[in-house]
Amino acid sequence: MKIILLLPLFAMVSCSSPKFVEDNTEVGNTFKQAKEEFRNGLNGITYFGDKRPSDEIIDLGTKLFFETRLSQNGTVSCSRCHLPQLHFSDGLEKSRGTEDRQAPRNAQTVLNTAGQFLQHWIGDRESVEAQAIHSFTVKVPFALKDHAELREKLISANYSDLFKKAYHGLDIKKSDPKLVAEKTAFAIGAYERTLVGPARFDDFLAGNITVLDSKELRGLKKFMEFGCSSCHSGELVGGEMFQKFGVAHDYWKFTGSKNVDLGRFLLTKDENDKYYFKVPPLRNVIYTAPYFHDGSVNDLEEAIRIMGKVQLDLDLTKDDISDLKSFLGSLSTKGEYLEKLKVVPNLPHK
Repeated sequence: MKIILLLPLFAMVSCSSPKFVEDNTEVGNTFKQAKEEFRNGLNGITYFGDKRPSDEIIDLGTKLFFETRLSQNGTVSCSRCHLPQLHFSDGLEKSRGTEDRQAPRNAQTVLNTAGQFLQHWIGDRESVEAQAIHSFTVKVPFALKDHAELREKLISANYSDLFKKAYHGLDIKKSDPKLVAEKTAFAIGAYERTLVGPARFDDFLAGNITVLDSKELRGLKKFMEFGCSSCHSGELVGGEMFQKFGVAHDYWKFTGSKNVDLGRFLLTKDENDKYYFKVPPLRNVIYTAPYFHDGSVNDLEEAIRIMGKVQLDLDLTKDDISDLKSFLGSLSTKGEYLEKLKVVPNLPHK
């Protein structure tokens, strides 16, 4: 079995040590294994690396993320595929862009996306900034002709003063279009790097072993014992490697997929990459249906059953599926964090 594994760059601001874990209790042993599999969780994490961009750059990026006037027909923004009210996903099998064109794959949430080792299902974008700059000149979502058109749309939408404020007087009216596109993407990436969503599970990893109930603990234990965490590991419970979808069985025979997606093979042309995809993070998974790269399954319990069969060759029982689903619920961003992240900014007026 081929597994490609890379670890994302996280900067730890603080790290809590377990406060009251007894070594030989069942809960204590589950905790210790969870720490090995998922490390320290998201409490205290930042996705900025060594240097956080200025507040002015983040403010600019926040506005650009929600701005529709940058698209070819003025109807599409980053937030069209990543709606805050849907945990920054869009609820569609495959996203829609300019002129209602369909994207090739399902849009994943951008909550915590900056912590993944690569972006997109087949890893064809190395960072959130790379994803942002490419999005402007492909048919889905923005469909612009080139960077010059992007610059003109920024000027028309009254972003000149915000760029000057964010980038030490940069005049986009006089700047090279490629530079303007790079600065635009950097700002959007800066905003996306603020989208950190700690959950109750992170409190558990910080040592508060009472924060998960008995059903969630059973689900966590099964998640590790069954082998789910051999791929869905790390702080994001995924997002750190590529894996074949259908290790034990052809996935499309269980998902009912309309078309068979060859995965990374389409990018690398390597036969060994057929049906390989980035392992998706499972953060907020209970709120981000439909599931899989093609959005072919709407029900989470059905998605869990399919994963057990096609990846692990397990026939999960109803109790297994229920317990696993309960654990996955503990990965949901806490309400107080989510409400702050859901605030939509005021955009420049013409």
